[in-house]
Amino acid sequence: MEPSIHKTIDSLIETLYFSARTKQAVDLCDVFFKFTLESFVHMTFGKDLCLLKNRTSSSQTSNFSVDFVESFDSIQNQLDFRFSVLTAWKLVEKLNTRLRRQMNSACNVLNDFSYSLIDERQALAENERSDENLAFQRDLLGLFMAARDERGGGLSRTELRDASLNLIVAGRDTTAQALSWAFYHLLMNPEIISRIREEANDILSDAPDDQVTYDNYKSFAWSQASILEALRLHPSVPKNLKFALRDDKIPGGPTIEAGDGVRWSDWTMARDPEVWGEDCGEYRPTRWIDESGKIRHFGQWKFHAFNGGPRVCLGMNLAIFEAVSVIVQLLEKFEIEFFPGWLEHVPKSDFIGSRPSAYSTPKSRPSLTLPMAQPMMVSIKLRERTA
Repeated sequence: MEPSIHKTIDSLIETLYFSARTKQAVDLCDVFFKFTLESFVHMTFGKDLCLLKNRTSSSQTSNFSVDFVESFDSIQNQLDFRFSVLTAWKLVEKLNTRLRRQMNSACNVLNDFSYSLIDERQALAENERSDENLAFQRDLLGLFMAARDERGGGLSRTELRDASLNLIVAGRDTTAQALSWAFYHLLMNPEIISRIREEANDILSDAPDDQVTYDNYKSFAWSQASILEALRLHPSVPKNLKFALRDDKIPGGPTIEAGDGVRWSDWTMARDPEVWGEDCGEYRPTRWIDESGKIRHFGQWKFHAFNGGPRVCLGMNLAIFEAVSVIVQLLEKFEIEFFPGWLEHVPKSDFIGSRPSAYSTPKSRPSLTLPMAQPMMVSIKLRERTA
């Protein structure tokens, strides 16, 4: 998966180089959404959607890629609506046939995309009369197709679709939004950008190909702290709901009966001064760096952005690696500033969960995840050292 991330970061950098040369304003949120979808699709299927190609490129974004993105967004919005009406969603969609048709149509696009690649890969394996080569595929689909249970059976076509789409669904919005919030705070705190660049220069001077790798990314303490602090204040999944399978009791709290729904907000918990102190409303990456300059690890039930226990996010380390790679590479190569007038006019919230903050943050829009309500417009310039 590391080669897929490096490949997609190269496309991201190419896109921003073009914007820097042409002095175009860039919606950084949109760019990050395209980047993460491109990278996770490539990791999963080995497929290029060409979402990051600039207008000078010979490769064009296909209509199918556009349909895939629009269908993906439509499903996310519909799932958020279901979350808001809880168990009544089936009745609502039964009465509102338009919603049901939209959901079915969007699901069909994702299914067709997945099944076409699965069938193509399966045909290749059958023609070669062996699936041993699939174990060495560099994408997840190849690994899933090579997997065998204790009886020698593989995954069904439907199971391959579900397993493959799971990474894309889980990773695109969450990682893109974490990067968007992180860059907002970094641009508001240029002294942190300086620390990231100094640290990156020291580490990458000894790194092959001047790249962040899965072996060295944990050495970038300031980049890690920046993304973790952004996730603390702006958790990619700000709300959650689970239904109890059997009677239970929260320690020191109420009794939960089977069938009860339990809702909580990581957004709210991250702003509890009893958990994070009186400065819980502040963006302060230094809370993540200990006296030795290493990352300080908090318990899963204090920093809950990646869930915890047996349900901890399986892609946690992958997401942090990808985010650190993007932060380091972009800040090494570009000077990024808010586009003139954007910061003054974007709708903001002055308080974070009733806790005053040092500066206002853009408003988010209702969603399963936590996207900014408005585009984040920036200007891009080449750094003098790389020009």
